[in-house]
Amino acid sequence: MLSAEKLKFLRLLHGISQIELGKELGISKNYISMVENRKTSYSEEWEEKYINAVYKIAEKKKNEKNIDKVEEMAKEVKTKKSNKKEGEK
Repeated sequence: MLSAEKLKFLRLLHGISQIELGKELGISKNYISMVENRKTSYSEEWEEKYINAVYKIAEKKKNEKNIDKVEEMAKEVKTKKSNKKEGEK
């Protein structure tokens, strides 16, 4: 099993808040805080759910960033085409 510190490190490494993780797991931010600060124990099953939730949220954030980049690039292309047409007139 991973230590509570390593669980927290994994969450922070991926830029995920306790609130986001709590929503994904269907538990409170306070419970996650208690686990990460060794105020309560957890099972291997819970640890697996925690880790899977972190990776799921991280992947979702990554995909959202990629979508934003594609939309930004599409706007740039559209602007360049529009400017090119205006220059031809």
